[in-house]
Amino acid sequence: MRFFARIVRQTREAWVGSLRLRMTAISVGLSLVAVVAIGGFLSYTIERNLFESRRNEVISETQSVSGSVQAQFDGAINAQGFIDVEGANSSAQATIRATTNSPGLIGFAILRAPGQDTDQVMTSTSSVGFPLTVVTDALRGAVHDDRANVHYQSVEVPGESPGIVTGTNIDVPTAGRYDLVLVYNLADVAGNLAFVQSALATGGLFFVAITGLIVWLVTTRSIQPIMTTAATAERFADGNLDERINVEGTDVSAKLAVSFNRMAESISGQINRLATLSTLQQQFVSDVSHELRTPLTTIKLAGSMLFKQRKTFDKDSARAAELLNRQIETFDELLAELIELSRYDAGAAELELEPIAPAALAQSCIDQMATLARAQGSTVTLFAPGGHKPVDLDSRRVRRIVNNFLSNALDHGEGGPIEVWVDSTSSAVSFAVRDHGVGMTAADAERVFDRFWRADPSRQRQSGGTGLGLAIALGYAKLHGGVIDVWSEPKSGACFRLTIPQGDAVDPVSPLGLPPIAEETDA
Repeated sequence: MRFFARIVRQTREAWVGSLRLRMTAISVGLSLVAVVAIGGFLSYTIERNLFESRRNEVISETQSVSGSVQAQFDGAINAQGFIDVEGANSSAQATIRATTNSPGLIGFAILRAPGQDTDQVMTSTSSVGFPLTVVTDALRGAVHDDRANVHYQSVEVPGESPGIVTGTNIDVPTAGRYDLVLVYNLADVAGNLAFVQSALATGGLFFVAITGLIVWLVTTRSIQPIMTTAATAERFADGNLDERINVEGTDVSAKLAVSFNRMAESISGQINRLATLSTLQQQFVSDVSHELRTPLTTIKLAGSMLFKQRKTFDKDSARAAELLNRQIETFDELLAELIELSRYDAGAAELELEPIAPAALAQSCIDQMATLARAQGSTVTLFAPGGHKPVDLDSRRVRRIVNNFLSNALDHGEGGPIEVWVDSTSSAVSFAVRDHGVGMTAADAERVFDRFWRADPSRQRQSGGTGLGLAIALGYAKLHGGVIDVWSEPKSGACFRLTIPQGDAVDPVSPLGLPPIAEETDA
C-alpha cells in the first residue's frame, strides 16, 4: 500500500512540477481521443462500404443466376406441355455452377415452397456441404411475400465467419414455386477490414507518439528561456546580484531576457543604495552611542553624587536630583539597547551557548523581579512541567527576553497574578509569561514588536522602559532560530511565548499552548 501511495505522490509531484510533462500529456491525450474518434469513423465507413459493395455484388449475381435458372426451366417444356422436372433440376444446378463466379460462394439450394398442390413435385436439392441451418424462416417468408426481388440476410456461416444468404423465387412449370437460395462466406471482406483497422490503429498510435514527441520538443524549446530566467532569478535571489541573462535574437524570449536584465539592474542598484544607507545608519547609531558613553559616564558620576546628597537639599532640589538620577539610568539603558540593536542589525551578534536548565533560568528571572513584583502587588508563580534538564542556550539573551516579558506583565498586569511557564521536548523549549491585566487589541498585538512603539504612551511604567525591549527580544529569538508568539484580549491580559528549536528541528511545535492552561499541562 505504501508503495502505491509513494508512486501516486511522486506522480502528482511530477505532474504539478513539470509544465513540459503536463503539456505533453494533455496533447497526447487529446491526440489519442482524436485518433480514436477519426479511426472509429473511418473503420465504420470502410466496413459499411465493403459490406455494401459485396452485398450488391452478391444480389446482382443472384438476380443473374435466378434469370438463367428460370429460363432453363421454361425451356424444358416439351411439345406436349410436360416437363422432365428432375432432368430440368439437374440442368438448373449445372447452370448455377456455371454462372456463379463471386468469391466466397459456399453453396446453393433449390427448396420447394410449402403449402402447394401441383401435378408434379420436384425434389428439393442443394450443393454438397450446403449449410441449410443458416436459411431462416424469416428469409423464406420475405421471398414468398415479394417474389419479384432478391432478399438477403447477414448470418454466421460454419467456421464462425460472417456470411450473407440471398434468396429469390423461381417458378417450375407443373411443379409450382421454389426458393433459390445462395450462401456466401464474407471471410475475405472481414480479413480486408481487419487489415484496414490494424493499419489505422498502427498509424494512429504512430501519429500519437510523433505528436507527443513534437510537443515535448516544442515545449522544451519554448520553456527553455523561462527555465533559464528562473534559474538566474534563483541565483539572483541568493545574493548573486551580478547574474544576468544572455540576450539572443529579437523574439519574445529575447524581450524577456532584456526585461529581466533591466529589472535586475534596477533591483541591484536599489539594494546597493539601501545597503549603503543601512550601513551608514548603523554606523551612525553605533558611533553616536559610543561617543555618548564618555559624557554619560561623567554625568552619571555627577548625578550619583547629587542623588546621594539629596537629603541635604531642599525639597525641590532633592526631587530634581531624584528625577535626574532616574533619567540618567533610562538614558544609560537606552544607549545600551541602541548599541545592542546596532550589533544585531549589522549581523555582528553571535550566540554564546552554554548548558543551562530552562526552569532554573526562569526561576532566577522571577527572583530578580521579586522586588518590583512586591511593589506592584503581583504574585509571580512558576509552572514547569518540563525544562529541568540542561539545554544549550545563550543564557544572557534568553534571560533578557524573559525579564522583558516579566517587566511588561508587571507594568500592565494591574496587580494581578503573573504566571511563568516553562516546558521542553526533544525538538523545542518554550518560555511563556501570562498576566491578567488590561491586555491589548489585535491591532496593538501586531505592532507590539515595533521599535519605540507603545500601546499606551500615557501609562506610567514602574520598570522604566525605552520602547526597544520587545524589538531586542525578537532579535534575540531570531538569533536562536526561534519565534515569539503573542496572545492578548482586552481586559483579559496578555501572554508572550518564546519557542527555541533544539537539535536539527525546523519549525518545531511549542510544548506550551497559547495561553498555557494548567489543566491541559497536567493532562
